[in-house]
Amino acid sequence: MIDLHMHTSASDGKLSPKEVVALSLKKGLSAIAITDHDSISGIGPAIARARGKDIEIIPGIEINCDGEEAGFKEVEVVGLFVDPSNEALIKFTQNAKQDRFEQKKKIVAKLQDFGFDISFDELKAFAKGSIGRPHIARLLVKKYPEKFSSIRDVFVKLLRVGKPAHVDRENKSSIKQAISIVKEAGGLSFLAHPGVFPKEKSLDLIKFFKKQGGQGIETYYPYYMIVPELKIGEKENLELIKFYQKTANDLGLLEAGGSDFHGGDRETINAVEMPETVLEKLKEASKKN
Repeated sequence: MIDLHMHTSASDGKLSPKEVVALSLKKGLSAIAITDHDSISGIGPAIARARGKDIEIIPGIEINCDGEEAGFKEVEVVGLFVDPSNEALIKFTQNAKQDRFEQKKKIVAKLQDFGFDISFDELKAFAKGSIGRPHIARLLVKKYPEKFSSIRDVFVKLLRVGKPAHVDRENKSSIKQAISIVKEAGGLSFLAHPGVFPKEKSLDLIKFFKKQGGQGIETYYPYYMIVPELKIGEKENLELIKFYQKTANDLGLLEAGGSDFHGGDRETINAVEMPETVLEKLKEASKKN
């Protein structure tokens, strides 16, 4: 079993990189990719924790992009096999960290305007590191259990795109820029979870992604657990996986994917079964990259 899409506290995951590795070992995974949002700081600690253990760590990143040029509000690109010591990648993550920092300040200000007793200093202390929207959601659930039943509930009511407290980042990369950043760092780029979009629109996006230099798509993904608005079960999820597998094959694209594990409300580890043959093909492609 492998999982090529996992988040740690280096971005918006609940568990530290070392804890994610420990849990993956407990679950019997043989390889995982650390793909924090616009961050590579969790890769080193994860590799250190895995040293001498029967698990492989794939260095990765998930880049949040402005998808306007492709007709979408936001698109995410996963990079796998990136070199975390690459200077261009390091500079990108440093700039993105500051951009995300300013975004969270603005979200907190909006929440204050809506009457929520929350401060940015309080949020920083609560997050104990990198600050993501899930940290804001967890803090609101803790302080206002009568208003919010879960982290997902906070997102649905306030934090998702189009919701009252949502704030866009000012300096998001374009899809092409994200692909270029991954390539410069020696990695392979994948369109993340295309099934979150309507099928026909996702096909247009996949073709656009390929034209920009993208090399693959995430075919394995637990939509039934993470995207409740799709209203599908495990059977329909498997059909969706097969649909994107066929799409990848038809367009000559690589396959990747995983649980999009975050911990907390996103306790999705082992939610999709992805064979090690997927990783073997990616390794071959990475050598030619």
